Amino acid sequence: MQDARPKVVDGLKRTNDELQPKITRLRAERNQLRTDVQQLVRVVHVLEVENQQLREAADSDGIVRVLPVQHRPSTR
Repeated sequence: MQDARPKVVDGLKRTNDELQPKITRLRAERNQLRTDVQQLVRVVHVLEVENQQLREAADSDGIVRVLPVQHRPSTR
């Protein structure tokens, strides 16, 4: 009877087995979020470059064009 594992060990093993799929899913989600962040960083960079180019172009001819304001319906 000395070689038998304590019930606590069995419970921990069962809990570990139940958590393994969750860990796998969370790691996959984390990896996808990292990819999404990298893509968003690239998009923001492109937008910053385009914005800077537009500012420089506006400075060169001295004309500032005001964009029309689009009112969004209230969600309240």
